[in-house]
Amino acid sequence: MSTFDKLSAPSLSNAATQALLSKILSGELNIGDWLPAERDLAEQMGISRSTLHQAVLDLESKGFLTVIPRRGIRVRDYRKNPTTLSLDTLMRYGSIELERNLFYDMMDTRLMLESECARRACTHIYETTATEMQELIDRMTPDNPHMSEDMYLFHYKLTQASGNSVYSMIFRGFETVLLNLIHLHYDQLPQDIVPAAAKHQLLLDAILAKDEESAVAHVRDIISQGICVVEAPYKS
Repeated sequence: MSTFDKLSAPSLSNAATQALLSKILSGELNIGDWLPAERDLAEQMGISRSTLHQAVLDLESKGFLTVIPRRGIRVRDYRKNPTTLSLDTLMRYGSIELERNLFYDMMDTRLMLESECARRACTHIYETTATEMQELIDRMTPDNPHMSEDMYLFHYKLTQASGNSVYSMIFRGFETVLLNLIHLHYDQLPQDIVPAAAKHQLLLDAILAKDEESAVAHVRDIISQGICVVEAPYKS
């Protein structure tokens, strides 16, 4: 049975929501698991039952919990039965601790999205966007304290270069999660920064040469390398 720490924050209801969500998205609480009774759960977390109940109702509206009268609170299958708020909640999730299947689903989505963006960029990129992407590559150095942010922005610019504004919106929505994963990669392996910059240069060169096949191959190579690093906890 999962246990919960006492909470202390300006907004206890929001803190309770995030604590419960973290247990679910990290896989500590599995789909179908029952939570402790509200009275016991509130006591574990050091909050009032009304505060906990508000957090539970919030997560129910977002598709992560189900309240069953006279039975209790159960983790909902948010992947098969999401609400309109489920994806938005996932996009704003700030932790790198993701349940295994959810992690790979997100990586598959990124591969699919950026592969299409790289292909479309070959015919839709503006000169100003190409210049901005080149400037970001030039800043991908081990001594740049904002290197991870610049790398994220390069990929965001790639989605803009596709000419499809919805692709950019989707990618931007995952900013928090992707930034955390990029930080994780290069904090662990700073020696990967220089080779990564070279790979990004090859990608931009392929786009400017209008070589769709090479552009897709390079972006998939970049993302796959990152996946190999950050997926380590799922293979242990």
